[in-house]
Amino acid sequence: MHKPKFLDAFEKFMEKKVNLPVLTQAELTKLTLNQPLQDFSPTNRRSAIWATDARKIADGKSCEVYLEKIGQTEREDISHIEAVQWGLKLQDVIGREVSHRLKLEIKEADYELQHKKHSWMKSHFDFITEDGKTLIEVKNYNQSKRNQFDDTLMPLADRAQCIHEAAVHGVNRIILAVLFGGQELVTFDQLIPEQEMEELIKTEAELWGLIQTRTPPTPDTPESARKLWPTSNGQAIMANQSLEDACTRLKALKAHLKRYEEEESKLQAEIQATMREAGTLLTFDGRVLATWNQAKASVRFDPAALQREMPEVYHRFQREQPGSRRFLLK
Repeated sequence: MHKPKFLDAFEKFMEKKVNLPVLTQAELTKLTLNQPLQDFSPTNRRSAIWATDARKIADGKSCEVYLEKIGQTEREDISHIEAVQWGLKLQDVIGREVSHRLKLEIKEADYELQHKKHSWMKSHFDFITEDGKTLIEVKNYNQSKRNQFDDTLMPLADRAQCIHEAAVHGVNRIILAVLFGGQELVTFDQLIPEQEMEELIKTEAELWGLIQTRTPPTPDTPESARKLWPTSNGQAIMANQSLEDACTRLKALKAHLKRYEEEESKLQAEIQATMREAGTLLTFDGRVLATWNQAKASVRFDPAALQREMPEVYHRFQREQPGSRRFLLK
């Protein structure tokens, strides 16, 4: 089978790689909260695929990871989000409760590691058992996510993160501890099969090869395509038969969707005309069919008022924004 060009380039890159030192178990044991070994700088984030990147890849956001790694976009800063801040504050509390419930002696794993074979795989961790054989990953989720979890099922992003962390640390057991809505703590004890680790490593290696050769991955959404190619050079390219067929099918699909959207608008307007000022529509047995309530009032900036009252200030802070690309079928 013919080998893709990006894989050939990736193998050449890996032959020249420099192996970074990997911590021994004795060195890990010496780590404490006063001796953190973590680097969250953009340069370090771009030096490898991390567990949080594994989440994005599993969610179909490989293009987003690619753009971050080549430095074309910046990783979103979510540290100001209150839910994230509470998650960090509750991490130790959840860890202690997991230790108590599962009768495990655990310690904080406040360090980062790279995979023993693949230096482009790195991860941070939350907790690890004293014997160094089991990782504990802590999450603080909204109650609405509870129905995505059961004894045998969890979102792909969470599973991918756990597999990545286990692979990097060289263990096959990881416990995902999730606090739902601040009131229900559930633990998911996972044994990671070797085959599943290898499949994840293969997927990440293919993306890392694309990153090293600056070969954009195939976008899976129009938004990903716009991020990969935000500007047009104005040139024209010739379509092959496959692209012609794709345009024909897309045009037919858009027309089909338009008819559904028109029907949707008519049905919604009919229901709203019956509800009028009422906020809830019920069946005879009290089941809620629909609600139509007013959202909470919000405070918004009024640029028109600023332009009217302080035109000099308004014009001083105006910035030209590049136009976005629009995809139009002809």
